[in-house]
Amino acid sequence: MTTGSPLPEPEDFEIYRAMVEGIPAIVYLDRPDEFSTNFYMSPQAVHLLGYTAEEWGATTEFWFDKIHPDDVEAVREENRRSTEAGEKFFAEYRMIASDGRPVWIRDEAVLVRDAEGAPRYWQGVMLDISAQKEAEEKLRWSLDVLRRTIQQRRELARRLEHAQEEERRRIAADIHDDPIQVMSAVDLRLQMLAASGRAVDAQELLDVHEIVLRSIDRLRSLLFELRPGALDREGLVVALRQYLDHSAHGSGWAVEVVDELTSEPAPELRAAMYRMAQEAVTNARKHANASHVGVEVATVEDGVRIRIRDDGDGFVPSKVDAPRPGHIGLSTMVERAELVGGWCRIESAPGQGTLVECWLPADGEDEVYPGRTA
Repeated sequence: MTTGSPLPEPEDFEIYRAMVEGIPAIVYLDRPDEFSTNFYMSPQAVHLLGYTAEEWGATTEFWFDKIHPDDVEAVREENRRSTEAGEKFFAEYRMIASDGRPVWIRDEAVLVRDAEGAPRYWQGVMLDISAQKEAEEKLRWSLDVLRRTIQQRRELARRLEHAQEEERRRIAADIHDDPIQVMSAVDLRLQMLAASGRAVDAQELLDVHEIVLRSIDRLRSLLFELRPGALDREGLVVALRQYLDHSAHGSGWAVEVVDELTSEPAPELRAAMYRMAQEAVTNARKHANASHVGVEVATVEDGVRIRIRDDGDGFVPSKVDAPRPGHIGLSTMVERAELVGGWCRIESAPGQGTLVECWLPADGEDEVYPGRTA
């Protein structure tokens, strides 16, 4: 220890005091000992931390006692290093103020020597950097959120692309296995009739006609799966009504569509809403055993809300399986809505039916269709 090292002369000290007490920072002088015992602390310390100059110099461990427990060992190590080497001290750490709040401090000090090079005292300054640290923490949090969002978007894009590719494969297989084979059978039947050299009776033509009608009906189903023309020509509600009517043919549902839109959504929003309703209706058709399916579409809070409700078997939403090939799945619908600033929630319970409710913000100019006012 070097507690006997010469300190500033009294007249020098008074000049120093007058100079530093107007600075908007804590200025201090410490003895060049292993504890950096304080012997002068400017009045700003009271305003910043709540401790008087007398408290600062009361014990050799006062400074270390007030440093945040998570930071004290690093500060001790920096103090030891700078004391042994006689080099500049620099540290950023938290101190616990007298009222219990943590205050971030940037602490810098240099060793002042006499003419012979012997240590006289440490001259230092403490700055309150709490606002800076708070801003840095907010920035780190924002960056973490941004990184997670980017990762979620990438994962969702990957899943959507996979679903789209699976859907293309399924549609290609459906076209090959059904309409193409049916029409090939029609072609073969017509060739056989032509080659028979006899008159064709009405029943044979009706049989061919029936086969063609089944093929046309299947092609219409594929069009609904892809993109119905009504979505672009007549709007979201008409397209949904046609899709529900078409789905009801094979399921025996009673269907209802409630239109509370004040204007037709922009094309991208319209398509997104149609896909979400299509996915919910498909799940209801394949799994719900429902007798009634209702769809409500409404303009709500600068966006569009859609509700798809069925009275089917219901399920436990937390136990939803991964999406089936070719479908985005109910869980992915939630992610998809959130990533564009909307939301999607699913309410269901065994025996209680299912409600899928989604809201997406309007993004772009709405379109006005005949009979609909903005």
